[in-house]
Amino acid sequence: PYGALPYGNIHFASRPSSSDVSVAADGQPSSLSSSWHPDKVRHDGLGPNLRQLNDEQLITILSFVDGPTLASGICCASKFLYVAGHHEELWRDLVLRRWGEVGFTVRDPHDSEEDDSGTLGRGATGCWKDIYAWNHHPSDSTKATIQRHSPISIQGIYSDTFFRSWLCRSFALQPSWLSTHTVSSIPHSEMTTERFYKEYEETNTPVLIKGASKTWPAVQQWTRDYLLSVASEKRFRATSGAAPLPAQFTLADYLNYCDSSTEEAPLYLFDRTFATKCPQLLHDFDKSLKTTCGWWDGETAEFGHDLFGVLGEGRRPDYQWLIVGPKRSGSCFHIDPNCTHAWNAPIIGRKRWIFYPPGVTPPGVFPSPNGDDVCMPISIGEWFLTFWDQHVERRKDPDVRRRPLECTACPGDVLFVPHGWWHMVMNIGDDDIVGGVAGGDERGVSV
Repeated sequence: PYGALPYGNIHFASRPSSSDVSVAADGQPSSLSSSWHPDKVRHDGLGPNLRQLNDEQLITILSFVDGPTLASGICCASKFLYVAGHHEELWRDLVLRRWGEVGFTVRDPHDSEEDDSGTLGRGATGCWKDIYAWNHHPSDSTKATIQRHSPISIQGIYSDTFFRSWLCRSFALQPSWLSTHTVSSIPHSEMTTERFYKEYEETNTPVLIKGASKTWPAVQQWTRDYLLSVASEKRFRATSGAAPLPAQFTLADYLNYCDSSTEEAPLYLFDRTFATKCPQLLHDFDKSLKTTCGWWDGETAEFGHDLFGVLGEGRRPDYQWLIVGPKRSGSCFHIDPNCTHAWNAPIIGRKRWIFYPPGVTPPGVFPSPNGDDVCMPISIGEWFLTFWDQHVERRKDPDVRRRPLECTACPGDVLFVPHGWWHMVMNIGDDDIVGGVAGGDERGVSV
């Protein structure tokens, strides 16, 4: 939106033609044309000192600037600083550092009343800068003068840093990325407690149980309107691997954020205390889960066991989450903590899963020897764009036990995620085709 191109495009930059060269009073070309530089916008816009820095270093320095100075000072100083100062993550971090713990308002992007000048009526938002501006001005009279930010495209900006961030949030999913289904898929009617225990839990193997949750009230009732009716003003925690801090959103504000998110790694609502905040949400699936998936009822199921139960409820690790995210949000590769198994049930929208067996590290993922730290791409998009070909090669591993597994889980399905497996999850929308079937929602809600 700001005109940034990959840096390699600088090799196609051409000198001004003779008709564009200005002539001084003595008949000689002016110093402006004689000092032409292929990266002129950056060269002139940063000056002799700042242009020594690369774009990542420049963004790091700008991250120490406050919002008003960034908006009315830095972004107005030159064309290049205009683009750099509107880097989306800068404004995200400003919002999170100032209001992340206490919460902030995200106006409904569809609920706007603009005049011809673009002035906001009841308020719309399309980026983190708009969110900052709306929350920075406390009075309604001041808000009435705020204009929605509209990017200006600048010619002559060559930056892998700015272009990559846009590419990783805007790329089109290739059908081949979604078409493989190698996770075992079993109809719910064919799954028994004994079969689940012997074939999947005991062997530590993922399985997708089709139709296991289709009768749950959550699957039948959860819509945007329903969720807002029971939890609109409840606050939930959202995080991102790329964000410096978590954020507290009301559900209404978070859904507005999902509608307008424009960043590479969106904040992902991943709340472990939802059952306390809104018991109705737990009621909508918990009892049904124990009925339809009795093999996970540690108290009554044959082979039932609940080892964490010996710790008591006060010391039991977290074991229930509400998960919500916009299209293309999700979790980069990770292993669940405490050697625990997990189950995941999509309620709205579909989820694309990629698994790697225990002891087999996915391409692009570099854990420390003790496993406490992991170096990997900061976003799901970057992983797909950079390491997909290596992933495809891993599918051909001569040892079938080392091959990755993949599947797409839809509303009505429940997925078993065994302990020790690396896995990545991406919410996919209704315009992404999986196995020839299109469907779903641009927002993902799961438990």
